[in-house]
Amino acid sequence: MSSELPANSGESKASAGAGKHAPDPLDLRRMLKLSLRYWRAAGSALGLAISFSAARYMRTWLFTPLLDDILIPSINAGDFDLDVLGDQLLPLFVVLVIILIVTPPIMFGRMYLSNWIVARVRRDVDRDVAAKFLDAPLRKHRGGSSGDLLSRALTDAQLACGSLDVVYKDMIPNMTLLVGGGIAMAMTSWQLALISLCTVPPLLLTLSYFGKRIERKTKRRQETQGNLSARLVSILSGIKVIKAFQGQDIEQRAFDDATEVYFRRQMKVIWNRVMAKVSTEALNQTIGAIILGVGVWLALNNLWGITVGKLGTFALIMTMVYKPVKSLTASYTKLMESSAGAGRLFDVLDMEGEVPDRPNAVEMTGLKQSICFRDVHFDYGEGKILAGVDLEVTPGEVIAVVGRTGTGKSTLMDLLLRFHDPTQGAIEVDGTDLRDLKRASFLDHVAVVTQEPFLFDETIFENIRYGRDEATEADVRAAAKAASADEFIEQLPEGYQTPVGEFGLRLSGGQRHRITIARAILANPSILVFDEATSALDAKTERAVQIAIEALRGQRTIFLVAHRLTTIRGADRIVVLDRGQVAEIGDHDTLMNRPGIYRELIGMSEPSDA
Repeated sequence: MSSELPANSGESKASAGAGKHAPDPLDLRRMLKLSLRYWRAAGSALGLAISFSAARYMRTWLFTPLLDDILIPSINAGDFDLDVLGDQLLPLFVVLVIILIVTPPIMFGRMYLSNWIVARVRRDVDRDVAAKFLDAPLRKHRGGSSGDLLSRALTDAQLACGSLDVVYKDMIPNMTLLVGGGIAMAMTSWQLALISLCTVPPLLLTLSYFGKRIERKTKRRQETQGNLSARLVSILSGIKVIKAFQGQDIEQRAFDDATEVYFRRQMKVIWNRVMAKVSTEALNQTIGAIILGVGVWLALNNLWGITVGKLGTFALIMTMVYKPVKSLTASYTKLMESSAGAGRLFDVLDMEGEVPDRPNAVEMTGLKQSICFRDVHFDYGEGKILAGVDLEVTPGEVIAVVGRTGTGKSTLMDLLLRFHDPTQGAIEVDGTDLRDLKRASFLDHVAVVTQEPFLFDETIFENIRYGRDEATEADVRAAAKAASADEFIEQLPEGYQTPVGEFGLRLSGGQRHRITIARAILANPSILVFDEATSALDAKTERAVQIAIEALRGQRTIFLVAHRLTTIRGADRIVVLDRGQVAEIGDHDTLMNRPGIYRELIGMSEPSDA
């Protein structure tokens, strides 16, 4: 015979989640700003990149005197005096050796510092994302998709940090090489250098056109990545239900459809990326050929001071400049892809955190007089959940909160735990509005046991001691005994040092519940909340929970959100919620002796007890 009232499933959902905005160049600036925390390393990397560029083009300047002053005159004169040639070549050889010696350490320093900066920023971003998830109000987590948030924290964070990878490892070195090459070309022949500038406008227009397209297409691709992550999270968390209802084919088809959408969007990004590369390649090759043709004509006609040596040097520099131009083209398209990831990452980092304590907030020292709910209203923006709750609770009382599905039972407890603040009215502790108490000090006096017992992938000992690092082994054992958990723990081969596995899946549901109750007892709270904590327990475990509650009676103020008669029968008072208000209040016998919602609910679940 069932002893359960109608279960409360999914009472409240917040609508707020991580915001969304279009890719914005400012996001890339913000990423760059993150790296400038390490401005010394960034400045050193830039200085080394400039030094590397200067050393590289110094080699080309040796080419002009080698041809014009040494080799061509010797060939024309038919004089190959090795001693004279040796004296002429020695200074050039010394300069070349010095360049070859200093270039590798300069290159090593630049590459190491660039990687160091990117790695440090990725570490900072990971920390900031974790801190934001921990600090974000509960409605943000309830209103968003965990898969999408996971995608933003991992995939988009990696993509966004890839923008710094592009900037420090590709763009800065190649920009210095490009600027250095421009200076070297101008010093060799400023006329040919001006002609080569004709390649800049069409190149910039091409990059701008395809860059914007890549940015938009990448954002859509990343949104699909979030959907894929959400589906995988759903499969992993619901695998038992999926197998029980033979839904593997349904889930596989749905995931296949999602991956097909991701593939199509990925190919659109690739198409634009390849088109940008091919277009800029064609421009570079065409304009390069034109410039060399003009240079040959000028050298043959002895115009503008273009000699064979200068033309050879200019051609060599152009060949060297071509590589950074090509690399910058690819870097720009990568940067536009990273912009979409940066935008989605900053959606998370810009989420509002918990409402800060009021300036004059005071410490809570304990519960001495009462907890008062005064005309408490609350809504999630989709209609009121609570519409004027009035209730006064004295220290040491056991209060059960019951009602039909969707009446606001868990929401009322969330307000008490300050996961949300009332939209109207107030909750007062010893006459002080909760919002005037320091949040941390209030939560030091509260513990909660939830419907789904959550355990960390640690030992039983560490799970019971969670949040109370100062607790001794004796304290942990005492809490386990109070929660009737010691008997099964001591039967385990490793006892309190038994690993519970991910989500505690190495233990039974009842064992997990008793460990979470022990955790709550160890916290030594003034206020203890059991939010649907007995809804799925077996009879033995439920009895253990009742024993724990009875042992705490009078010592703690206990709130029971429950629908099992055996759990709520012994409460000092039972609060019946209906349509967001207190409809009835009294002990079990009082409420059963008069017509009302409570008797109706009890009759639905256990007629023989009615």
